[in-house]
Amino acid sequence: MPFFSEVPPPLTPEPVVAPVTRDVAELPPLGDVAPVLRAQRRTRAARRAAHERRLAARVRFPVRGTARVDRAGAGAFGDHRGSHVHEGQDVFAPAGTPLVALTDSVVLETGSGDGRGNFVALYDRRRHRTLVYLHLQRPASVRTGERLRAGERVGRVGCIGSCWGDHLHLEVRRGRSPQGEPLDPRPLLRRAARAPGRGTA
Repeated sequence: MPFFSEVPPPLTPEPVVAPVTRDVAELPPLGDVAPVLRAQRRTRAARRAAHERRLAARVRFPVRGTARVDRAGAGAFGDHRGSHVHEGQDVFAPAGTPLVALTDSVVLETGSGDGRGNFVALYDRRRHRTLVYLHLQRPASVRTGERLRAGERVGRVGCIGSCWGDHLHLEVRRGRSPQGEPLDPRPLLRRAARAPGRGTA
């Protein structure tokens, strides 16, 4: 009996698709693209500026009343104090001066004791920053979990704990923790000093 092997069908060559080309004359001239790019840049800049204005509108100076920011002395952020660096910014004011929320925030923690004295930590979700107030005259007047608007009362200036002279020791920490990386509070304080109003009693 003869042996027949299967013969594969002939291969059909794939069609060759020619690359699509455009005549140089069809491309938009560079002069037409530049205005579009400039308009896009202006739009992005306007959006950033609007975002900054919205944030600025929700800022209040944390001390409601006469206050002095120690910008270059021992109370300044980053001042070297022997074995450690000052991780906050001191704002001096008379004892009992009202303290208010610097930004819209939620109360993360309150407490008393050790070198911090009476303290409160507020978390600002928009900026992803934790704002810590130390040395309050009495325990904070807010509770953990309470939501605050910028300018709402949180306590009063004092000198409880490890401190000298009545003042607010303000810390700005990266993230949602009173132990986050310390950041310079002065840019936020400068912005708050320009904001309308000085908080609500």
